[in-house]
Amino acid sequence: MKINTVGSTLHGGPVDESEVQRVREALLFEGSVLRKKLVRFFCLLILAASIATFGLLGNDIAVVIGAMIVAPLMLPIMGLAFSVSIGDRTAIFNTLLISLGGIVTAIAIGFILTLPIAGFFQPESIDQIMNRTAPRLLDLLAALVTGLAGAFALSRRDVSDTLPGVAIAVSLVPPLANVGALLAFGKTSLAMGSLLLFITNYLAILITGTLVFGLMGFPQASLIKRSIKTKHKAIAITLVAVIIIMIPLSLTSYSLFVSNSIKARVYSLSNDWLAGSGYRIIDINTETADKSVKMILLGEGELPSLDLLQEQSRGQTFGRAIQIETIHSSAYIILYE
Repeated sequence: MKINTVGSTLHGGPVDESEVQRVREALLFEGSVLRKKLVRFFCLLILAASIATFGLLGNDIAVVIGAMIVAPLMLPIMGLAFSVSIGDRTAIFNTLLISLGGIVTAIAIGFILTLPIAGFFQPESIDQIMNRTAPRLLDLLAALVTGLAGAFALSRRDVSDTLPGVAIAVSLVPPLANVGALLAFGKTSLAMGSLLLFITNYLAILITGTLVFGLMGFPQASLIKRSIKTKHKAIAITLVAVIIIMIPLSLTSYSLFVSNSIKARVYSLSNDWLAGSGYRIIDINTETADKSVKMILLGEGELPSLDLLQEQSRGQTFGRAIQIETIHSSAYIILYE
């Protein structure tokens, strides 16, 4: 009874069959409107991926945000979350297939648009591209909350106007366009990092969206007139789907935790190590291809003892080696009489 009360409060009232049907029609690709929905989805996705690609290449955050607003990729993710929550095997398969089609399409658009002009750009010098080449712990947390917000907005009639804000809150199409662009540049390692960012966001939204739909009472309402055997089957499908979702999300979360822990530890001990020297830290990268920790320093003069850094960092980097790259700088003063 307590769960039903909480669910009704969140939903703004009890969830009945008509409400299940309303959300189903809004989120799922099925029935007589299937073709119409597919055409709309892929047209908007192609446009969003195109906008995102040019925004990334132009290093223009405003254009990238515009792509997030246009992008329809949140729809099949929320549709999959809803399908998992009610244990509908056919709907799970259909929404997952559409999601995969959308992912491939967005990557292809980024690749096709970038390939002819790849020679005119250096991706490592473009912030909007490099910022989307590895997931961070904050990205995961934002995606988890976005899944909550998306399911909440879609399940209630009175807050659907918040959806554009939900779309901006998490990055879906830009990382996919980034994957395509980086593949066109021949930067496979960076492209895989960008794909991991998307997968992290996708799974986080999916698990929390499923949680909200379930908490509001959609599973109970969708199964109210079905047989006990059908109900048990739907519950089993839901549990299996949730477990499948949580396994890669848990692995990604652990990987992000380790990566961010290493970065924080190395940053702290390196500041102490560099105290009084002519150098300062400008970047610490824990997402290198060889799994080392790359630290970039800016300054001049001699570095403090590397043996001291080795001793201080022992047991702090989960067995990873530390690479140090120095960028030498000189300051000049022009005096006027």
